[in-house]
Amino acid sequence: MLCMALVACDASPARTAPAQPPAAQTSPLAQPAPQATLTPRAYLPSLTAEGGKRVLFINGDHIPETGYPHSRVRDDGTKPESFSRLRQEVLEGELRLVVDEFILTAGTPITPDLLAPYTLVVLGSNGRRLDAGEVAALTRYYDDGGRILTYADFQYGPDNWASDNSFLNQFGVEVFPDNFQPTTQITDIVATHPIMQGVTSFATEGSSQFLIGAASLSENQVLAKCSPLERSGCAVQPLEQARIGPGDVVACTWVRQNARGGKLAGTCDRNTFHNGPGPGTDIDQFSNRTYARNLFRWLTE
Repeated sequence: MLCMALVACDASPARTAPAQPPAAQTSPLAQPAPQATLTPRAYLPSLTAEGGKRVLFINGDHIPETGYPHSRVRDDGTKPESFSRLRQEVLEGELRLVVDEFILTAGTPITPDLLAPYTLVVLGSNGRRLDAGEVAALTRYYDDGGRILTYADFQYGPDNWASDNSFLNQFGVEVFPDNFQPTTQITDIVATHPIMQGVTSFATEGSSQFLIGAASLSENQVLAKCSPLERSGCAVQPLEQARIGPGDVVACTWVRQNARGGKLAGTCDRNTFHNGPGPGTDIDQFSNRTYARNLFRWLTE
């Protein structure tokens, strides 16, 4: 059954962010050709009575070995893998967004009516493939000016990345499986883009990076890479390494826009947004919080 929740936000205790590391040297990434001036979007996603833009997290129902689901924005916030602090402190607290959650199961499809009220839809890499009707609904939503963020993770279930690929392949983008690599800092960034402003580095752990096809680089802008790809934390599995062709780019963060104001973005790990403290990384480490705030602001402005 369709499962959505909207509850009052509890105040979160203040936490002191750790000191930021010294500025890291960034290497320039290729920029796509300038796009034409965007025309007005076909529709403006609905606002709540309070006037806040709405964000929908679509998460799968897989339960990993920990015995509880990960990346929930509407749980009690007691687990390190929770996203409750991302929701309360960043999305609702700083950006004044209204956040809902939809649990995708075998019998609860993604439909145009589900997507229509939302400015941003977050695909939390679900445990099943999206069917043709769901891909069509997401594509129409983006074509009409909607915004979509994707990320994948091994803890979301076997072949979890396949749900994202069924939608993203049409744009020349492929999500790689979790690389099972240790925590690493991402410093190879395009510092001039709004998403990366004020970001010295952000961290990932066991990342699912994106293969951006060479032919699509004029439309998909790469904002961050885990580089060099051979180093610990960045390396992809042998089967994925063999899929990288001449001119392709393996990205940690990428974005795309269309003429109606639609925006797509991918980020290569969900651990960046964890409540913590726990294994891997969390929202208080490095520039993770700044990165999260910038990413969701850009997607909803």
